[in-house]
Amino acid sequence: MRTMYHLKDNMLAHLERDKAKILEARYPDDMLHEIVDLWMPGYHFELTELLASKPSLGDGPSDYGLVKQEPTVWDILTAAVYEDLMQAASDWLSDAIVEAGAQ
Repeated sequence: MRTMYHLKDNMLAHLERDKAKILEARYPDDMLHEIVDLWMPGYHFELTELLASKPSLGDGPSDYGLVKQEPTVWDILTAAVYEDLMQAASDWLSDAIVEAGAQ
């Protein structure tokens, strides 16, 4: 079963592999969005597994601007997963920048 923990962990490993390239990029946030997009599930079954592993995803994203008007449950789940992954990626980038500055 796919879980949010494993999905985030794998995405963070991807970020670590590309760390130098991300930190050297002119717009590292754009690279984060690209990587998060790569890790987004594409099937309803996968979203259902993620919801089972983290029921709070059912509350939807905190930023409802991420959701289209008259959303389906799948739109809400997709936005919640995207927001969760993007937050993890942004936190990773902040830590990576601090770490790079300390070296």
